[in-house]
Parts: sequence; structure tokens; C-alpha cells
Amino acid sequence: MTTTQPRATVDLDTRSITRTVRVAAAPGAVWRAISEPEHVAGWFGDGCETDDGGPLGPGTRGRLHFEGYGWFALEVTRVEPGRLLAYRWGQSVEEPERMTEAEFTLREDGDGTFLTVHETGFSGDTDDALRAALDGNRQGWDGELDELVEYVESRTW
Repeated sequence: MTTTQPRATVDLDTRSITRTVRVAAAPGAVWRAISEPEHVAGWFGDGCETDDGGPLGPGTRGRLHFEGYGWFALEVTRVEPGRLLAYRWGQSVEEPERMTEAEFTLREDGDGTFLTVHETGFSGDTDDALRAALDGNRQGWDGELDELVEYVESRTW
């Protein structure tokens, strides 16, 4: 099992967060973990639902649940099966200014997969509010992607 991963970084100029982890599993397993709601709920929050009951695909709408925070709307914006999944997420699809976009990119690496998450679209009424939003999600990606690595590597796919 992978034990040490680099932490997420914040870029204030582009108002974005990036983190790359290596998962000791084939890209297909990582893809399932990021695109199938029952697996998403195993590492990212504690609930994932889509309006159509299927996987996260082009145009899919749904929601993610995080204990202590509630439900967050999501809307899939781009999909290249097995390689790229992007979605906008936040408090409400009806309030796009309060949503960010998380892009997951997979790259095969021998017997494993590099997964990069790049989240953009952060805003804040003040510089302090912007920094707080970026730092909160940076810490979130550190924890959530560590959970993804553990989740994927602990299963037989």
C-alpha cells in the first residue's frame, strides 16, 4: 500500500488547488472509484447519488454528502472514460458563483495510476475569505485523496 503522498498545493493567482497521488492499482479500478456512486461514497464524504441512479457520466447531476456539512450539488461537465472526469460542485447548481470545478485526470504508471485533482473557480468577498476557502479545500483533498488511495488499494477489482 502507498504510504507517503505529496500534499495538495494552492495557487492564489489562479485560485486553484492541485494534488497528485499514486495509487497502486490499474486505471480501471481508480476510474470506478471516482465515477461509480457506491465507490465514490466509500472515500469521498459518505454519500453520492445521481439523478438517474447511474455512474457519473456526461451531463449527470447528483449530490455528495459530507457528515457535518450536508449535501452538495454536483453536475458533471466533462468525461473522457478512463482518463478524465470533471464536475462542478457546491451548495447549489442554481448558484454557479458558489460552485467550483474538480477535474480528475488518470495516467497509467506501470502497475499503478497517477491521479491528479485540480479544483478551480474559488471566489471570496475578501482576500481572507478566498484564502480560507482554498485552504479548507486543500486540507479536504489531502484527507479525501489519502482515503481514495486506501480505499482502492484495499480492494480486489
